[in-house]
Parts: sequence; C-alpha cells; structure tokens
Amino acid sequence: MTEAEELRPVPRERAILESFFAQLGMFSFDRAKDYVEREKDGSSKTAGPMWNSLLVALAHLSAAEKVYHNLSFLGQKMGGQSFFSRKDSIRTIYTSLYNELRKVATVGRHAQPGSPFSFLEDLLSHLSEQLCHFTQARMEMADLYEKMHLMGNQKIVSSEELVVVLEAVLQKYSSKFHHPILGRVEESFQTEVDVVTQLLRCQAQISEWHFLPALLSLHGANSKLTAWGQLFQRQKETRKHLFGGQSQKAVQPPHLYVWLQRFQAALLAKFSFYFHETLSRQTAPADMRALTARTTLDYHGKISSFLRKHDASNVSLVFDNRGSESFQGHGYHHPQSYREAPKGVEQFPAVVSLPTGERPLTHWPNVIMMMGDRAAELNTLDKVVHFYDDKVQSTYYLTRPEPHFTLVVIFDGRKSEKDLHIASFLQEISGSLRNSKPFSTLKPGSKG
Repeated sequence: MTEAEELRPVPRERAILESFFAQLGMFSFDRAKDYVEREKDGSSKTAGPMWNSLLVALAHLSAAEKVYHNLSFLGQKMGGQSFFSRKDSIRTIYTSLYNELRKVATVGRHAQPGSPFSFLEDLLSHLSEQLCHFTQARMEMADLYEKMHLMGNQKIVSSEELVVVLEAVLQKYSSKFHHPILGRVEESFQTEVDVVTQLLRCQAQISEWHFLPALLSLHGANSKLTAWGQLFQRQKETRKHLFGGQSQKAVQPPHLYVWLQRFQAALLAKFSFYFHETLSRQTAPADMRALTARTTLDYHGKISSFLRKHDASNVSLVFDNRGSESFQGHGYHHPQSYREAPKGVEQFPAVVSLPTGERPLTHWPNVIMMMGDRAAELNTLDKVVHFYDDKVQSTYYLTRPEPHFTLVVIFDGRKSEKDLHIASFLQEISGSLRNSKPFSTLKPGSKG
C-alpha cells in the first residue's frame, strides 16, 4: 500500500479503529470490547464483510489483553469448565486470534483493486498483518511470565538469562506493529518490555555490587513506570448507585502493573541496603534512617533492632570479590580510574557492618577462614553455619543469601548452635535478599 493510498479517506472506520486502540493502550479492555461489539452490531453492509471480521477479532483481542495484563493465566490447572482454566489457555487464545487476523490479512491481499471497499480493505489487511506480529509477541511474553512465576520456588533467579530473552523479544518485534493507528499499543508493549528488562538487569547488577549501573536501571524503570501509571490517573470510571446518583473513581491498574511496582519496591529496598554506605554519605544519618524506613523491607533498621534485642556484637554483609577484575570498592568510580586489585583480607570488604559502620578487624580473619572452610555448606544457600572460637571467646553465625555475599552475626561469649531466634533471623534476611519471592507473586492472589 502506497503512502498516497493510505491517506485516502476512510473516515468512519478509521476513527473507530483509532478510538479502539487508544482505549486498549490505556488498559480499558472492557470498554474497548463493548465499543467494537456495538459497532459490529450496528454496522451496515456498506463497509463490507472484511470489516465485520476484523471487529470480531478485535473483540477477542480485548478479552485476550485483559487476561494477559491480569496474569490470570499463570499456574492454571488442567481441566475445569472455563476456557481459561486450561494451562495453555493464553497461548490457545492468542493462536486462535492470530488465525482470525491472518484470514483478514489474506482476504485483503486478494481483494479486487476496483472494489468499492478496496482502500478500506488495504488498511484492514495492513493492520491485521501487523497485529499478527503483535499476538506472537504477546505469546512469547506470556511464556516468559510463566517461566518467571516458576522461578519463585528457586533459591536463585538467573536474571541475566531472562534479560537476554527480553532483549531478543524487543529486537524481534520493535518495528513489526508500527502503524500510527497502533501507536498506543506499540508504546505500551515497548514500555512493558523495557521496564521488565531494566528491573531484571538491576537485580543482576545489585548481585554483582555494581552501584552506578544498578542505580541507572532502577531510575530508568521508575521513570517509565511513573509515566505508565499516569494513564490510570487520567482515566475515570463512572459507577451508578442503586438508589440513584453516580460517582467516579480512578481506573484500577491491572495486576501486571501492580506486580512491577512491587518488584521495583523490593529492588529499591535491596539497593538501599547493599549501597547504604555510599547513599548515607549524601545525607544526614537521621534523614537516611527515615528514607530506608519507607522501603518495603528496611534491612538496615531490622538488623539494628536485632542487634539491640539480642545484644549481638556485630552484623556484617561480606562481599567476596575474588575474580572480579573491575572491583574498586564502595560507590561509583570513574571507568578510567586505576586501582590495584585488592589482596588478602581486602578481597572481602564489608558491604554493611553494624552497629559502627566499620568491620570488626580482629574477627575478620576468622570470618574469611570460615567462608572458605565451610563453603560447601554455605553454598547450599539455606544453611546457617555456627562456629565458636575459644581464643577470642566469640560465636559466629554465617549464611549466604547469594553467591558473592555472606551474612555474618558475631556474639561475644558462647552461643548455642541451636538458637532458633538467630537462625530464623538469618534465614529470613537471606531469603528476602535473594529476591526470588516476588516471582511467586506474579500469579494474582499469591502470597509472597
């Protein structure tokens, strides 16, 4: 279809399509579905059978998009009466939709040039072709969310692998549904994939203790999520009351958006803890405490309370930077700055050390020795290792939240290996720092 042909007027039908996709891009799925169904019921034969076929497909698209954005297809059991109760339901419905759109596109390509509907049919065929690519992109993203949901039961989530998949999806489909009428849908798709990619990339960067890259990823995701959220704030839903009158309230965002917000909040809490020393240099201690207290899980405050309650001598998070050639210490470092690779105990800096902020130097050789001697136990990622050193009259508890990090609690005097309060505290903090729980809450109604 040439540019001149595309600009030929098809006013009413084009206006209907633009309105439908604008509503779809703003997550008004029910409104969009009702809109095209009304148009289908009221449409005359002047637009031709191809128009009606597309309206039917668009109503199905609205229903599919609602299921997709609410993630209600995740973890569905086989059987049941509902169409969406089958485990492959989201792939089934998008495949069916793909076949409907493919038929419309094929009919349009074989339309007679002199037909009274030729200009409209060219447009509908072109849009259907691009929507076929859109349904394929949706199926790939639905598969990814299913995979992420299953990862909620794993100790470690391989964020890097998921990022590779997302980048491939974006590269494959970024220019496949670019028609101006599909502008809102394309923008929504790109925003979604960008946000998920940046959050997963941030998770990997925090786990490598890379301050600036993690900060930029977190900021980028937050900016896009904020802009996305403004779509809901601008929309109002009118509700009629039983005894007359009506009220308006903001449209509730779909579960996918809510989950992305929660995942970002969990990453912000972890980021605030892993880079607490760097961030605390930018503000007063009282302000820093107030800021971290607002995160979904205030790691710094929780550990400080544990220290006071159990009279612990020290709690430290230790980073093992052996094999990391780029390691330069806390915070941001200019990429061209040079620093000699750390040796000995300097290969094990304290990411966080409470209560003083300084690692306990007299205990550090013991900590490093146990990290090496008990590595096999620590690498199971759910074991709490206990050790009492008679020479320094101190008890050590160690656990490993993720491969490069070890959480250490030190007590003066002898403490029992079977102290459940200490073990449960370490397991709770470690489990949260792993940040795999948010993946189990992808399914609506799940408890993390």
